[in-house]
Amino acid sequence: MTSERPLSSGLYEYTNEPRHSSPVSSGSFTSGEGLSGREEGYDFDFIIRDEKYDCPICLLVLRDPLQTTCGHRFCKNCINKWLKESDQRCPIDNMPITESQLFPDNFAKREILGLSVKCPNSKEGCQVIETLKNIQRHLDECQYVPIPCPNRCSHILLRRDIQEHLSHICHKRTLICNQCSSEVLAEEMQEHEDDQCPMAMVQCPHCAMELMREQLQRHYDHDCMRRSIDCVYSKLGCSVGKIPRSEMGKHIQENLHNHMQLMCQALTNIHRRLNIPANNQLTHSHSLPDRTEPFTPEDRRMVEGIGNGLSHAVNLLHLSDNPSLAIPQAGPHSLDSFCPPDTSLRQLRGAQGSDERFGSERTQIDTELTYTSNPSNNLEGFPRVPFDDEFQSLKSQNLSQDESLARHESALHDMKHKVEYHEKNNAALIKRVKSLENALTELEGRCSNGVYFWRIKSYSKFRNEAESGEVTAIHSPAFYSSCFGYKICIRANLNGVDSARGTHLSIFVHFMQGEYDDILEWPFSGRIMLSVLDQNPTCELRSHVMETLVAKPTLAAFQRPTTPRNHKGFGYMEFLPLSVLDNSSYIRNDTLIIKAQIIGRSE
Repeated sequence: MTSERPLSSGLYEYTNEPRHSSPVSSGSFTSGEGLSGREEGYDFDFIIRDEKYDCPICLLVLRDPLQTTCGHRFCKNCINKWLKESDQRCPIDNMPITESQLFPDNFAKREILGLSVKCPNSKEGCQVIETLKNIQRHLDECQYVPIPCPNRCSHILLRRDIQEHLSHICHKRTLICNQCSSEVLAEEMQEHEDDQCPMAMVQCPHCAMELMREQLQRHYDHDCMRRSIDCVYSKLGCSVGKIPRSEMGKHIQENLHNHMQLMCQALTNIHRRLNIPANNQLTHSHSLPDRTEPFTPEDRRMVEGIGNGLSHAVNLLHLSDNPSLAIPQAGPHSLDSFCPPDTSLRQLRGAQGSDERFGSERTQIDTELTYTSNPSNNLEGFPRVPFDDEFQSLKSQNLSQDESLARHESALHDMKHKVEYHEKNNAALIKRVKSLENALTELEGRCSNGVYFWRIKSYSKFRNEAESGEVTAIHSPAFYSSCFGYKICIRANLNGVDSARGTHLSIFVHFMQGEYDDILEWPFSGRIMLSVLDQNPTCELRSHVMETLVAKPTLAAFQRPTTPRNHKGFGYMEFLPLSVLDNSSYIRNDTLIIKAQIIGRSE
């Protein structure tokens, strides 16, 4: 059966008339709006809603109700807007009224603010029921309100999930490096551990020894036996070039004679530059000749080389005289050890009062040992200093255990990072699958070409939820009037709504924001045919229930949506009695099928 019913005005009230009464405009009752910031009435899911408190203009519960002299109530903003845009007559009985004839209905306002409503976030899981007066206070603390991440990572989450997100998921959260205890962003942690962390274990590129990154440079400079270095006599003229540190001792021992000659030549040059008489020796009574010109860079390099060479020479002499004594390798010397930059030559002559003291300064030994070095192994071929065997064994075991612990800690950190990486990938894949599912649903809706069949599976489950008030309304996936047409969805209240609650199936349509709204004609002015299909196996016995909605451009339900889904719906509260629907062929295999066909104005 099909019927087209004219609509007389844009103001409709829910009635107790049978299914063949006019369609009504409806709110979705899922708005998250607070008590302020809107011009229309309260759009909440009221536990008990009295029709006498509905505004005839916006069809919502009265907000700041005003009463006219003819006894009708309206929202303050609704009636003021109506009077400004019309000929100042009552929308109900067409009686002349002015703004001065409106007065606040405080009694109705107190009654309305005392009504109980469900939290607007009930679909997200909030089960709170609060009075309308206090609902905004609840919304300020509701754990199911969507809020953006405080770290500005582009995620929007429920308030209850924000702490978990900030603690474990947000890629802009601050983490503490387990090795150096510095604060690093989660998205930069991998780069920090790979390239920057000073406490991370790394390998020497020359000898493959594992050590902390902050020790690497010191290891290069003093300890790595495979790194190529210059001979300490290179400044005096040794031409061997760079050789591994492990071969430096052998080189010095084999070229001792050549190195001594180089030092003699350098000393002769200094002897000549300082004008020291050749037949005299420096004693307490002798002093250096006057020399006013400063040392040249060449002089400084020569003296530095002599200092290093003399240190090695003295070391070799001690070893040859007493093999049981080993003097560590001398450190670098500079001209400053003989004469600081601000010291005059006369002060230098006074400092040379003793040959023994002068020789001591020339052979000063740098006894600093690095913690990664093995004593007496710096130069190959030199006798070793005897150490207690037990102490050496314990030290070796300690070093081995430290290295093993460092390797295990590094492996544990790697495994932890891999787990976090896989969890992140899994979350991205789940998000991608959901995106593909949404795209598939979108494609199915576009291909419907204005004729959409909504199969409500598990009907009994949804019906029980509607009867218990857990989920009073369900919505179909979105579909389109054509490939580039209007985007629409169907809303079904399986246990009815308002006056039809518990007696009838209620069906409404809601327009949604689509990609091509900019090129479509608004408001919508076509027709919408709604049907509940009879699934009787015998075709001749099928009796589909069909109703046709004729769009009314003045209604908000047919205007261009300003939200993802228009809060205003349009349809029938009493589409089909539940007594007819139950135990009939309209429901088969626990599935109800609702058909919607969109017919444009041109059709």
